[in-house]
Amino acid sequence: MADLLIELGCEDLPAASVEPLANHLGKALFEVLKSAQLGSSEPQIFATPRRIAALFADVGEQQADQHVERKGPAVAAAYVDGEPSKALAGFLKSANATVDDLTTIDTPKGEWVVLKQVKPGRSLTDLVADAMPDIIKTMPMPKRMRWSDFDYEFLRPVVWLCAMHGAKTLPLTVLGLTSSNKTHGHRFHSPAAIELSNASTYNDVLANHYVIADFDKRRELIQTEVTKKAESLGATAVSDAALLDEVTALVEWPVIVAGEFEKDFLEIPKEALIQTMQENQRYFALLDNNESLMPGFITISNIESKSEQTVVDGNERVIRPRFADTMFFWEQDKQKKLSDHRKSLGSLLFQEKLGSVGDKVDRMQVIGAWLATQLGEPVEDVKLAASLCKCDLNTEIVKELAKMQGICGRYYAARDGHNEAVSAAMEEHYYPKQAGGPLPESGVAQIVSIADKLDTLVGIYGLGMKPTGAKDPFALRRAALGVVRMLIEKQRDIDLSELIAQSVKSYGDRLPSDFDQATLLEYITERLKGYAQENGYSPDAIDAVLAKSLSNPLDIFARLQAIDEFRSTDAAESLAAAAKRSGNILKKAKRDQEQSVDVSLLVEPAEKSLFESMQKIEPQIASDLAQRDYAKAMTATSSLRSSVDEFFDNVMVNTDDEATRNNRLALLSQLNALCSCTAELSRLQPKES
Repeated sequence: MADLLIELGCEDLPAASVEPLANHLGKALFEVLKSAQLGSSEPQIFATPRRIAALFADVGEQQADQHVERKGPAVAAAYVDGEPSKALAGFLKSANATVDDLTTIDTPKGEWVVLKQVKPGRSLTDLVADAMPDIIKTMPMPKRMRWSDFDYEFLRPVVWLCAMHGAKTLPLTVLGLTSSNKTHGHRFHSPAAIELSNASTYNDVLANHYVIADFDKRRELIQTEVTKKAESLGATAVSDAALLDEVTALVEWPVIVAGEFEKDFLEIPKEALIQTMQENQRYFALLDNNESLMPGFITISNIESKSEQTVVDGNERVIRPRFADTMFFWEQDKQKKLSDHRKSLGSLLFQEKLGSVGDKVDRMQVIGAWLATQLGEPVEDVKLAASLCKCDLNTEIVKELAKMQGICGRYYAARDGHNEAVSAAMEEHYYPKQAGGPLPESGVAQIVSIADKLDTLVGIYGLGMKPTGAKDPFALRRAALGVVRMLIEKQRDIDLSELIAQSVKSYGDRLPSDFDQATLLEYITERLKGYAQENGYSPDAIDAVLAKSLSNPLDIFARLQAIDEFRSTDAAESLAAAAKRSGNILKKAKRDQEQSVDVSLLVEPAEKSLFESMQKIEPQIASDLAQRDYAKAMTATSSLRSSVDEFFDNVMVNTDDEATRNNRLALLSQLNALCSCTAELSRLQPKES
């Protein structure tokens, strides 16, 4: 048993591919070794711009021989007049065996011919050599290339192959390269080939030659050193997982370098400067204690320069023209008010059949005004915010930096003197930008956001362009979930069916006349179901509430919360069973409509008691439902438990007397309606014991 190392050395790989390629190599080799029973340890993965490698501990050199037993035909069918039958001859040929190799076994079905063979174990070299072509073929690469006059393909030219099993070189030929026990260190600090004495020394040897090969360790080091450097400058570094991963994939020997830029550039919105630093230069921006941008940055060099200042000067020189371009765009945008761009939105296409972005904004104003009236928000502020919220799409900065849409609108709206709620809506109406992301804070922004998302949902869904599989070009799933979250988390009391109808109306004749609005409501409801389950509500509880054909998310969640409380009571399971039993009786009797109960026909004490109990609590429940105090309504319902149990124990519903039977069915119908006032209790599953 010894450590196994496989390393592919490449010309510089694209940052996004470094870790996925290495992970694929490790995972695929692990499956090969595990299947061959030569190793069971998870690999240590190494990934840098110039190499992908996997190191496995305690790997065997040779598979053990396997004793294989193959069952042939029954003895009765194996021989004809003492000679092998066609069935036996075919079996022997397929196994490359003779009659002398056979034996027999007794089974419950009789005697059978059996061939016992020894299958020689394969060597580690053969197994890896056979596996590598398929492993390379299935590696995740956006585009493969050829180099020199070879027919081989890889993401970048592969220039060396190191393969070792313990102290021995594992003889392999991959992509035209013959394996050796040699690797390479840092391109500049240690360019010569390095001979490894053992596979297990790989990581330590590279560290001595200016390569931190472990991706996670290199990432952790960069994060720690960036934080330290920022603190030494009295700042906090702006960082995220994507930036850290990209920088880690670009260097083998990270060296922290700090630089500065002119304070005049701080006039530009800080988000634009941060985006430019991160996406164009992979710099870490710096914020002071007040979250204001500082005129400085941190970058990661891949070399220990003898003249660090030269590296600093080079990075400062590169960032200046980019900032100068952004400053130019900022100055150009200053010459117009945000509202001056409103007319030009007519030239931006939203969707061919649904019109321009200007048309969309017109519809958003209509829906926004309706929502503001329903929710008690300032109508004029909502209409103004809806009118302006897409105007920054025609500004110079957004044309250059697309991610600044909304953010620039917020700056420009504030610069033009609009109030805070309107200005904030420019950016926040795009919220949430990702699953679980923050929602708009102000009421104005929430309404504009809902209007925007609903307009997209209605228009695209109305044209029949429903999301299929992973394809969702208009992000309808995110839009639907965003609407659901805002209505629930921001306590907005709006019925979705009404909201959809208003949006459809705002489209005029742009949508097909046969558009079934119920299908869109169903689509949004599916997103609501998923959201409810993520928040801990059980599928049967969700099903029980939605069985009431509800379309107000806030109301639905109030009912779900009440059911959660109700299920903890002793009466819950009994009443759910009663609701199911009464529902089944009514279904068999085909009683779809409720009719009044004739008190004079109530003869049994149990049915009289149930009717009186229902009459007593019905007004209170009606009041509770009107106030959406569903927990209180269900508590009141639970007081019927003993009366319901007594009724089913002592009263026969389907009696021979038709008038009595119909009256008892009417009583059950009222009971069922009362029990299911909050949700269809019959759909609740019994509690697990």
